[in-house]
Amino acid sequence: MTMNDLSSLDQILAGGGATAKFEAPGDLYTGEIVDVAIRQVNDYDTGKPAFWDDGRPQEQIVVTIATSETTSPDDDGHRNVYIKGWGDQLKAFRQAAKQLGRNPRPGDQFTATYVGDGERKNPRFNPPKLFQYEVTAGTAGLSNLVEQAAAPAQPASTDSTPQSAAPSTDSTQQGPGPQEKAKQLIQLGLDDQTIATQLQMDADVIGILRQNLAA
Repeated sequence: MTMNDLSSLDQILAGGGATAKFEAPGDLYTGEIVDVAIRQVNDYDTGKPAFWDDGRPQEQIVVTIATSETTSPDDDGHRNVYIKGWGDQLKAFRQAAKQLGRNPRPGDQFTATYVGDGERKNPRFNPPKLFQYEVTAGTAGLSNLVEQAAAPAQPASTDSTPQSAAPSTDSTQQGPGPQEKAKQLIQLGLDDQTIATQLQMDADVIGILRQNLAA
């Protein structure tokens, strides 16, 4: 199996995802990145792969993110954000990567915001959409980690067979509270804003917890 095979397998397991639709300036999509891929653009008229005049393929970046938006029981919430590999969209994506300090990757938090329209150079097409991209460093599988941490404790077994267990002074078993979850994510290296967003907590509270852990 080649590296290309592995890459394709990762993309299949990540899920295809529906296209993120930006209909009006101000529309945005945000979520954890589950896949970043380079795909060739299809020609608008023929539907076949598009090429530049010098023979190079016209390429686009496809960022698949996990969102809370679902339209059917089979919708996993994954949305594909398509970024042209040239012009203003590529420039905006490069700027986001520069601010991050590296290329975006699965686990990072990604936000794409439709901020307006560019100059219409071809009367056959709509003006190109302009975007702002923001990327915050994260940990792959953060969504799953948070969901597992927030999952309620399993009910006690109804099996009548006696089970030996250590004595407990509390009659109820509870999962970790929000602050304990936050401490776990801090120790994983996530930044305050990412943790606050995932756990729906105030970022200032996360900062205080971080200071206490460092003390």
